Amino acid sequence: MSAEQIKVEKGNSCSCPFCDEPICPDPQDGRYSCKNDGKLKIHRVDCVGLYCPVPVMRAKEEIDLLDQGNLMELIADDPAAAEDIPRWAKRTGHRLVSMIQDGEEYRFLIQKNGEEDK
Repeated sequence: MSAEQIKVEKGNSCSCPFCDEPICPDPQDGRYSCKNDGKLKIHRVDCVGLYCPVPVMRAKEEIDLLDQGNLMELIADDPAAAEDIPRWAKRTGHRLVSMIQDGEEYRFLIQKNGEEDK
């Protein structure tokens, strides 16, 4: 996410889509502030140049490496990913926190569920 997409001013309340959650983006360093834990790292998965079904396969492989509640940012430029990734997240019980189109790229932020993939 770029600073233009989400603006966070220190000391002011944030108007980003994360405000109802304990996670808030910090565009200065590409990481996310967590109101409870300080800084929270995001596991990034680059699927640019990969086409269906590879982004979904990579999403499953990579999210399996994370602990419950952790976040994964998947970046893809396959237009099919705009439908495939949200469907995969819903089907497997993971939470799609956000989906942003940035030019031809899609950026998905997914929070891992607490159960094994279905």
